[in-house]
Amino acid sequence: MADGGEASPRASVWSTEFRRSFKDLAHQGDATFDALVAADDERSQARHTRLGEASPAIPTVVYWFMVVSLAATVGAFAFGLPRRRGPAHLLLLCTLAILFTGSLLLIQDIDRPFTGQIRITGDAMRETAQDISEDFATDHPRAALPCDDGGTRTL
Repeated sequence: MADGGEASPRASVWSTEFRRSFKDLAHQGDATFDALVAADDERSQARHTRLGEASPAIPTVVYWFMVVSLAATVGAFAFGLPRRRGPAHLLLLCTLAILFTGSLLLIQDIDRPFTGQIRITGDAMRETAQDISEDFATDHPRAALPCDDGGTRTL
């Protein structure tokens, strides 16, 4: 997702196989598997939502239009200052330029949630995967995990 909302082929393979297995079992008439299919559909929808949120909403052309508009606005304001520019006028000009520039940088940073200064990291996902692996190893001490550390299937 840090690359702009690209879907991982590994996650797609796993989710497709889960869906296929759950739906095959659901056709046998057990209500438990219907609940699993519904939960898997919800998980799949949440994944698509996260991928959509990872894609920038502001196109690059629009962002650069805003940058050029900002530069023109600050420049016009600078030329509109009186000939006898006092320190208050220059301070106001610099303050406005910094505020407007900071606003644009903040908009860009928020628009790309997996990169930049304000970002969503994969730490919680890694901790969850580690907890699940530890639980599996505790419950099934002689069984091997069905994938390697990178998520590639081994079974």
